[in-house]
Amino acid sequence: MRNNLDKLFFPSSIAVVGATDKKEKVGYAIFKNIISGGFKGKVYPVNKRLDYLEGYKVYHSVVEIPDEVDLAIISIPIRYVPELFDQLGKKKVPAAVVISAGGKEVGEEGRKIEEEIKLKARKYNIRFLGPNCLGFSNTIINLNANFGIDTPLKGETAFVSQSGALFTALMDWALEQRIGFSYAVSIGNMADIEFGELIYYLGKKKEVKNILVYMESLTNPHSFYKAVKEISLQKPVVVTKSGRAETGQRAAASHTGAIGGKDFLYTALFDRAGVLRTDTVLQLFDITDSFSKQSLPKGDKFVVITNAGGPGVMAADEFDRLGIKAAQLSEKTLMQLNEILPPVWSHGNPVDVIGDASPERYRKTLEIISKDNNVDGIIVIITPQFMTKPVETAKSLIEVTKKSDKPVYCVLMGGVKLKKARDMLESSNIPVFETPEEAVNTMYSGYIYNRKRNLVKQDNFLLNKKHPEYENVKKIIEHHLNSGKTVLTEYQTKQIISKYGIPINETVSSNNVEEIISFARKVGFPLVLKIDSPDILHKTEANCVITNIYTEDQIVRGYEEILRNGKKYKKDAVIYGVIAEKQVEGDYELIIGSSHDDLFGQYLMFGSGGIFVEALKDVSFSLVPLSEIFAKEMIISTKIYNLLEKGFRNKKPVDISRIINILMNISKLLLDFPQIKEMDINPLIVKGEEIYAVDGRMVLREKIGNNSVLISDIGGDN
Repeated sequence: MRNNLDKLFFPSSIAVVGATDKKEKVGYAIFKNIISGGFKGKVYPVNKRLDYLEGYKVYHSVVEIPDEVDLAIISIPIRYVPELFDQLGKKKVPAAVVISAGGKEVGEEGRKIEEEIKLKARKYNIRFLGPNCLGFSNTIINLNANFGIDTPLKGETAFVSQSGALFTALMDWALEQRIGFSYAVSIGNMADIEFGELIYYLGKKKEVKNILVYMESLTNPHSFYKAVKEISLQKPVVVTKSGRAETGQRAAASHTGAIGGKDFLYTALFDRAGVLRTDTVLQLFDITDSFSKQSLPKGDKFVVITNAGGPGVMAADEFDRLGIKAAQLSEKTLMQLNEILPPVWSHGNPVDVIGDASPERYRKTLEIISKDNNVDGIIVIITPQFMTKPVETAKSLIEVTKKSDKPVYCVLMGGVKLKKARDMLESSNIPVFETPEEAVNTMYSGYIYNRKRNLVKQDNFLLNKKHPEYENVKKIIEHHLNSGKTVLTEYQTKQIISKYGIPINETVSSNNVEEIISFARKVGFPLVLKIDSPDILHKTEANCVITNIYTEDQIVRGYEEILRNGKKYKKDAVIYGVIAEKQVEGDYELIIGSSHDDLFGQYLMFGSGGIFVEALKDVSFSLVPLSEIFAKEMIISTKIYNLLEKGFRNKKPVDISRIINILMNISKLLLDFPQIKEMDINPLIVKGEEIYAVDGRMVLREKIGNNSVLISDIGGDN
């Protein structure tokens, strides 16, 4: 970070380059927004053909301005911007906003212009937003320095958007919804100021309680992680990231590379940085409104109070969709509710207080439930039935909520009849939603954020010295690379991973059937025979795997069959021989994999393994290096975790710590050897206390770039 951004966001003087009297032009809108918004600093319009604009003297160039200029807002064709930066440098202007479009978003010519602007900015130490942005608003100093929106309401939320169109749409919607902001920033192409630096800057401001982000892409995940991890521990950072679908995904030699698209890596990065990701942009505002008004739930046990059965069922359905169970009310709570509710009440959660519920019935019900230790959060639903008294009910809810240490959200399902009650609740810091699903989802998001923040606090990956077997593995990898071999077979992969503490079943590879027979006499039957070829990775598809080998005769016949099938499958395949290994039966088949991304560096995958791994996609991802807390989180995030933890029918539970240890060893291997481009251990067979990597593959790379987003600026031994 070359310097702070105060001159950009808190300027005393602004030059509007491209200010014009043509009201349909961007330059006029920006200038008009600044001078009519209450900004107290000096404003200098710059235009070669004008002398005065809206009563202000117009300067024909920036260098003609007699006073110091803190900020230049630029709305001229982008081809003239590099030359303009020479003028800004001569004038010693420290900050700029490049509104001009036509940078890298339009192609190679625009990219070159954008690069030239960056070089000039660095030469003169100018910090800038854009290009291709709408500008920003700072309501602290009444500065509305953009052309896209009316002056926002004052608030304690910072909003950063990569999309200009979405920026204007959401800010307009926020005005209608009476949502206020301290800062609203259109970040554009991020040629200079990127998400990480901006979030860090805004996060350090006391007038910012929440940070909302609309993101399309990152250019520097490393700086984002470093900056945002610190801020997320202090205040919520909520991101809506578009582009979940992966199109045109490259073919990959490993399952990990095939399954793991860029979007998985964004989610993994957000998890490690403590960022809460939402599915829609409107959730951004639901979340920030609720987080700023009520405490965060400490757990995910929620209760619904309703005067109508249907909305209660809708809330319960949302619980089920999110994979959480509705809170079980204690016996004491049920007894107390029986005393105050009609006999026909639901006797469970959701708590149906019946359609004729009075304000007093709502008050007593909320009072009782808020004292139940089994409850982490409460959602109160009000529908406008004939007997309902919305205003009086709202007053009762406000009275109880002020004394509760648990978050209370309200759902008012109606319009005109509930407006006054809605206004009362919102002004008393009780979030109000239109549907049960919105309320449940937002409260659950509060729990998720709280949990993420606690995980990040414990995320302490250790950068120790090289593994004791580092030199031995280094020789193996260098031998393969020097031989021009980048795709390693199962046997070669097992040679490497076993040295880093990953248990393997006894394995040998040979082009001599007698050696395999000798191996069988040593380890015993049954055996599995497989092709040993870097050109036949999917051995089952090639009919090059034979299980249940119990005799030496079967070894001979199987050996010949596998070599025959291998040549038939791929005539020019390089075949080293046949792999023989002790056959292992297990209760569970898992996969551990890794791949390398040019932007995000190395990452890990864990999940359900076997031949259906790409079909089931029951997997989770995390970035390297891995900490024990996030190794466990990877396991917990999969569907198979419940089976591993609790067992299933005659299958015993698994010692999760042993899987965590394997994940940590793989992470260490990847840190020590950034040459590993892709790797799969599939399946990792688990049976009771026994765990074996029975198959694997590895792909190496010769050119080594960024190894890890999390530690890429750390030199020396890791």
